[in-house]
Amino acid sequence: MKLKTLVLSLLAAGVLAGCSSQTSMMANNMKSEKIIIAHRGASGYLPEHTLESKALAFGQQADYLEQDLAMTKDGRLIIIHDHFLDGLTDVAKNSQTVTVKTAVIM
Repeated sequence: MKLKTLVLSLLAAGVLAGCSSQTSMMANNMKSEKIIIAHRGASGYLPEHTLESKALAFGQQADYLEQDLAMTKDGRLIIIHDHFLDGLTDVAKNSQTVTVKTAVIM
């Protein structure tokens, strides 16, 4: 009975030791891999936050996209870097959309 317990204990220890080294080996491999995060897509090549820029970033093997999110006054999330639209659009010059400028982003 004692011999059986000893053999099973050694067998279990061997199995657990093998799992432990395999897990640490996988962790070491994961640490050496580099992760590429595209800032607003491929913003150095195309206008940022555009679908084309995001597609190019993935084409250049980016692992993730970093997006700038802002919440509108009505509680919707939008992807935009600037908190004011006048730097990106002609909203300040167009009298029909001036109310949109003040209402879009908090």
